[in-house]
Amino acid sequence: MNLGGNGKMDWFFDQYVYGTQLPNYKLESAVGNGENGVFNVSLKITQSNVDDNFRMPVNVYLELADGRVTRLGAVPMKGNYTFQQVIPLSGLKDAPKRAFINYYYDVLGTGY
Repeated sequence: MNLGGNGKMDWFFDQYVYGTQLPNYKLESAVGNGENGVFNVSLKITQSNVDDNFRMPVNVYLELADGRVTRLGAVPMKGNYTFQQVIPLSGLKDAPKRAFINYYYDVLGTGY
């Protein structure tokens, strides 16, 4: 939550308490086979409906083959932005079911 690097959450209050923007999020994802039997997840996350200074860390989660959920990481989004990347998932013997965002309602916005 320390996006400003200063130990404060002013950015959050400026955007959500005092501001009027409500971001929209769209996630496109696919699980596939990569090199040497390593699974990978292809992610495309889009943040829209905000101004250029709007920032939000968006957590990405994986639902594993056995139904457990784990956090893959966070994508720092700023403004109307699209993050796109293929991420190798070494160490998994079974393919995960899916990748998703907003597992614990940790992103304030619409879409998902």
